[in-house]
Amino acid sequence: MKNKFAILSAAALAVFVATGAVSGGALAQNQMGAKSSGLSNPANVVKDFSVETVGPVLNELGMAWQVDRLDNGAQFVIASSGSLQYVLFFTACQGAGGTGCIGMQAVMFFTGVEPNPQTVQAFNAKIPFVTVGVDQDGEAFISRYDIADYGIPRGNIASSIMNFLASAEMFAAELAAGHQTVSLDGYASDLAASQLNRRATEALTGVPAHARQTANRFQRHEVGLDEGAEMIRLLLNADGVARNKVDNKFD
Repeated sequence: MKNKFAILSAAALAVFVATGAVSGGALAQNQMGAKSSGLSNPANVVKDFSVETVGPVLNELGMAWQVDRLDNGAQFVIASSGSLQYVLFFTACQGAGGTGCIGMQAVMFFTGVEPNPQTVQAFNAKIPFVTVGVDQDGEAFISRYDIADYGIPRGNIASSIMNFLASAEMFAAELAAGHQTVSLDGYASDLAASQLNRRATEALTGVPAHARQTANRFQRHEVGLDEGAEMIRLLLNADGVARNKVDNKFD
């Protein structure tokens, strides 16, 4: 079943291999920019996740999508943005027949490169609201989980999808450019790569990559992720920051 939507992800990853790492924000803006800013009724709250509530948001974002089912009958959505295909499925369903779902998970798979565990680990540490990993076949994936316990605004659904796709683009770029060896030095550079790239761009042009006064919400989050990774790095090396002791039962 995975092969049905992994082909375009593999093609997109080949582009990253050929051209090198590219800013996730720039790609997302190119693919979705005009569409994402014109979402109708972004503050309207829908009570749960379903094809009926998420599908119209995908339409307004200009993304093609279709509903499919696994062999066990479970329903999911295959959606695409530019050259990337991903899957959405709804969880924590409270009603019969998979209705009243208050969870939504987005997943994208990648083929075409052997994932470096160090790069995967560093990306997990850097981007807090997605999870990346490697499946049993050695293929990389990225996933995000959203919650609508008490409803969720349509704009938040769009924002979650956009940020997931931007994270996926960043992950693909880092997989393509990842270190081929595992070392502490390599891990540190993987962890800081996107922030260093952004700072280099600012130094070269003299203009911040995403000026605060003009940045949209997505772009601010992209910068915020870099800032968060740097803050964690500084805290890890700072004296006086509280550490919580884990008792080893086998000592």
